Amino acid sequence: MAELYRMSGEWDYLLRVVVSDIQAFDVFYKKLIDSVDGLSNVTSSFAMEQIKYTTALPL
Repeated sequence: MAELYRMSGEWDYLLRVVVSDIQAFDVFYKKLIDSVDGLSNVTSSFAMEQIKYTTALPL
């Protein structure tokens, strides 16, 4: 699963990637870096725990 957002503020883009473990992320990361020309200054962060996820809107 992946989501891509163009951002305002400090970062230009946010790519949300869901992988099974850190080894799978490493494989994804290496493919990304190798496949995108001009890609620089990549920063990664990891969620430690999902507290809540919903797409429902409060009415």
